[in-house]
Formats: sequence, C-alpha cells, structure tokens
Amino acid sequence: MRGKCRPKDYATKMLLLLVLLLWPGGRLQAAQAVPPQGPERAARLKSELERDAALRRDFEGALAHNLDAARRSLPLAIDKPWLAETDFRQACALARAIEDDPGDGSEQNPAWAEKLVLAAGLHNPALALRETGQYLSLHGGQRLFERFVLAAPDQAMGLASGTTASARAVRQLMAGSQLPELAVLTRLAEDSSIDLPRRGRVAVLAGRIASGELSYELALRIAQSTPQFFATLLDMRAASADADTAPLDRALENESLVLCQAAQQNLDWVLAADLAHFRAGDLYALLALGRAEATPAVFRAIFDRLLLPKWKAEKPAGSSLIRLLDRTNNWELRDFAAAALDAGRFDSLLSLDGHEVVSRLARGVDRASDPLKETMRLAEIVDATASPALREEMAAMVAGEFARCRDAGDLRGATLYGLLAAKLNVDGIAAPYAPFLRASETLDTALLFGPANDGIERYFFYDDDDGVESFESFRKSYEHDPAWEMEDRGEYVHLTGHGPDGRRIEIFANVPIDGHLPKNRALEGEAERRQQAIAVALDKRGLAPTVIVHRGHSFWVDRTMSHLAKTTRLVILGSCGGATQIHQAIEASHDAQVIATRGIGETQINDAILKAINERILQGDRIVRWDGFWGELESHWGKSALFRDYVSPDQHAGTVLLRAYHRFLDAVE
Repeated sequence: MRGKCRPKDYATKMLLLLVLLLWPGGRLQAAQAVPPQGPERAARLKSELERDAALRRDFEGALAHNLDAARRSLPLAIDKPWLAETDFRQACALARAIEDDPGDGSEQNPAWAEKLVLAAGLHNPALALRETGQYLSLHGGQRLFERFVLAAPDQAMGLASGTTASARAVRQLMAGSQLPELAVLTRLAEDSSIDLPRRGRVAVLAGRIASGELSYELALRIAQSTPQFFATLLDMRAASADADTAPLDRALENESLVLCQAAQQNLDWVLAADLAHFRAGDLYALLALGRAEATPAVFRAIFDRLLLPKWKAEKPAGSSLIRLLDRTNNWELRDFAAAALDAGRFDSLLSLDGHEVVSRLARGVDRASDPLKETMRLAEIVDATASPALREEMAAMVAGEFARCRDAGDLRGATLYGLLAAKLNVDGIAAPYAPFLRASETLDTALLFGPANDGIERYFFYDDDDGVESFESFRKSYEHDPAWEMEDRGEYVHLTGHGPDGRRIEIFANVPIDGHLPKNRALEGEAERRQQAIAVALDKRGLAPTVIVHRGHSFWVDRTMSHLAKTTRLVILGSCGGATQIHQAIEASHDAQVIATRGIGETQINDAILKAINERILQGDRIVRWDGFWGELESHWGKSALFRDYVSPDQHAGTVLLRAYHRFLDAVE
C-alpha cells in the first residue's frame, strides 16, 4: 500500500529493523564481531530499501502499462540486481520503443535497452531462444541471439535441429554469426546422421571445440560415452568461473535426471553399466542434481554400493568430496544432504567428517549463487533432523551467521538466517521471525480469474511415451464430463468448462508424440513447436495463464518453468521429485502456490488432483482450504504410498520459508 503507514504498521516495520540491527544480549551478543550500529543506520537502511522497492514496483508496473514512464525509470533501474527478473517480452517492447524513437535524453540510451533485454534473456535463455522475433529487429539483435545461444547451447541445438521452417531459421541465424562456437553449432545442427541427444551433448562442448581444446571427432566420441561425458562436464564445471557454469549445470542436471530415472526402471543394470565407471565426484553430482528422480531406494543403492566405498577408500576418507567442495563453493552439498536424509543416509555422510559437513551446510548461504534455493534446502534439512545435538550445533552456527550478515548491513542475508534461527528456536533471534513462518493455508480462487471471469490454464506435455500416456489419461478424465467441452485443434486441445455462476475455465494442452518411435524421427522438437502454437493463440486473445501444469519427467521441468510469469498463481508439478523445483516456481511468481511430490509422480493421482481442483473452483468456491481439500483426496488415495509423497502448498518446509522471506522483506520495506 502506498502513502503513509498506519501507526501499527509503522511501529511493526521500525521494530523489525531495530531488532535486526540493534539486537540485545543473549547468544547473538556473544557472537558479534562488530558493535551494534546506531538508529541512524537503521533509518538510512530502511529508506534505501523503501526507495529500491518503490523503484522496482514503479518500473515493473510501467513496463507492463506505460512504456514512456518505463523509459524514464530505466536509468535508475539499469544496474539493479532484480532487473533480470523483469518480463522478457515487456523488456523487448521497451527496447524496441527506445530504438524506434531514441529522443535526445539520457533515458533513451539504446545500450541500456540492450542491457535490459540481455539481463532478462540470460535469466531465462530457453524463452529468449524461442522468442527471437521479440529482439532480432534491435540494432544488437544478432549479438543478443548469440549470447542466448552460448548460455543454453543444448537448448539451441534442439531448436535448430530438424527440417521445419523454424529450425531452418535458427540455423540461418547461427550461420550468420562470426563466433567460432556458433560455427561449430551450425555444423552440428546440420548433421542429421547424429541423433539429437548426442548433438545436444556435443553442443555443450562447442566452446572447447572452437578453442581447439577438443577436436570435433573427439567431442563426438566423448558424447558417445555417458561416464566420459559426465566426467568431462564435471571437470569443466569445477574449473569454471561462476559466470560460466549455467550451461554446464543444466547439462549435468539433465544427465543426472535421465540416469536416475533409468535406475528406477532397472537399478542393477544401470549400476553395473554406466555408473560402475563413475568417479566418486561424478556419483556425488549425480545424486545431488538427479535428486528429483533419485528415489530413496535409488539413492541408497548408489550411495551404499558405489559412492560410500569409494569415499572410505580415500586417505583421508572423503577427501575428494572436500576438494570438490573447496573448488566449487560447496556446490550442491545441501541438495545432496537433503536427499541423504530422505534416504536414511545422513549419518553415513556425517561419518566422513561430521563437523566439517555441518559447517559447510549451515554457513555461507548468503554467498551462494542462489541463496534462496540454498536456504530452502537447509530448511528441509533442519525440519528432517531429529538429533538434539546436531540441531544445537546448527543453531550456534546459524546464530553466528546471522550476526555476520547483520553487522555487514546485509538485510537479506540476515533475514534468511533469522528465519532459520526461528526454525531452530534460537533464543534472542527467533521471536520477530517466527510469526512469518506460516503456511499458505488457503487458495483465493478469485485470483485465478480475469475481469471476464475466465481462468486460463496451460498444460505442458512432452514427446516421449510418458507424455503420450499422461496426455491420454488427461483427455479421458474430461471427455465424458458434461461440464466440459473439448476442441481438438491438431497441435493442441482446448477445453472449456462452465460453472453455475458464470465462471469459465479454459485449458490449453499440447498434443505430444512419442519421439522415440522411428516414424517420428523427423518431428524432433515438436513439443516446443506445439506449445508455441498455444502461446500464439493466447497472445491473439490477450490471455495470460494463471495456472501452469507440468506433465512429464523431471528433465523437462526447466522448459515448463520458462513459461511461468508473475501472473501465475497456481503451479502443479506432476513430475517425479517435483518438490525439489518448488523454489523455481515461487521465484518466478512470488504469489504462486505449488503442488508437487517428493517421490514418484503418478498419472492417475495427478489427474485426480487436477480434476478435483478444477471442479472446486469451477463450482464457485471462493476459498479452498488446503487441509480440507487434501483430506478429501486422502479419503480416496490415502492408502497409496505414492500419494503420501505429494505435498500441498501448506506442507513443504522450503515453501513456508521462502514465502516467509518475501513477507518479512515486504513488512520491512
């Protein structure tokens, strides 16, 4: 709310800041390395936060509704860290407006416009590569395209491969580049004798090929061998600067998810084949990055039979893990530890060097490349930890980290550690943060509908046997329901449901194909093209989905996530281990609520949840209480072990903490 604060609100905000910066006594006082700062610093920090928050609100609002106002604000916003989170299409629209009418003021600087598009595109390169029409007309359009290709070479390869007009257009853009990396990618995209998965692997190595570190032929051989390719990527990742790790992280994660999913199907074969040739560091990365598909049974088998024996054989035990963590700033340790807890192997991890592991888990989340994700993982670990001694050790470390962030004037870092302190009941810190750790107990369904009382939902299916099976189950759950009309538009289906009070739900879902079948070889990348057809249809009608549904394996989740916007209010992740991606959804839209599973995604359960939600909101329920809704589902599915792994928006520890973080900062700002 703009304008003057009510006395109670003002008092609350000032109390929060003064508590944060002037904390008295207790354990925290003993941890302080710098004396408390004075009230004038609290007031100054509050003023700076308020100005930054107001600038962001005004800029994002203007970007959506008033480009003239947005271009006036751009000089103030151009160096803000939140610039990357702006809407990509809106950022491109502002850049085009500035180039079309440069004016004569500093706010018309075309270089700033290009910087805005670059920041938003690098935040979501998959989207930027699909939306080339938004920025290619800019003076630096080709340069922007090249940056987005380098940020996601495997994604670019998927779009450039095949015989469709859109694939040929992407290849033409790559061929027009002077960059040696894009010359490699163009050659690769044009070589239809190489299957697409292998081309995607080689694409990630394009930089090393272009620099002469690898020959094209050697890269093809590396890409042919899963252990060799994985080891090559991990070595590249460990040696890379933070700014260069995103493509490698994405490729490693994709490989890990595929391998762990295969292990679900045939565990002994996967362990005896590819994974038997993995190094200890490779297995660590596999289990951390593949957590969404690494069920407890899969994690235990790989950890017990392969990884732990390798670590114990080292002198000292686990030394390769410590070296990797030192080189990568504790990369993925919290994900690995959370997965170990789920699998009952956390004590085995601590047996290597308990104090060192706990210290690396608890310290430095504010310095991580993604502090919110790391804090969510630490919150999961805290919630799952029953040992009083371990909780006490972590509490002392969290208190010290809180003091460090507070004394450095880092409000956001102190907020993260303050919320963790509240979860650990740390005396002298927890009190002001604890009230914010409340779950999202209800869904206001009015937020899902636009002015015309029309709720728009998008379902994402992918081109494999699982996608085809899930789509057919989804279709059957609606095709005989008289409350719903279904129209088959070839590339996608359009469902319309009518409620008694005038509410209308429209569902847009792409029709998947089984890309593994030989007859569909020429249709590589068809899912993305069909999803793009839906995007065009929505744009023509000026519609923005408020509900996003992912139906497919976890290695497709990033593609679905690239379609989330600030207007998204409900996200359903039907993939295995979807709970590990909840933070991505909430970061894309702070107001989104997420339903996901910690375990295996089950088609019938996904359909039951989705149909039940739509029936509730279509019938006019203004408020859905998650505990009551989940209780109804339990009456039908409660005996299913798979259903018990599903979590509603009020049940996930990381979700509660992330929402608390945003609520706390909103209260302060």
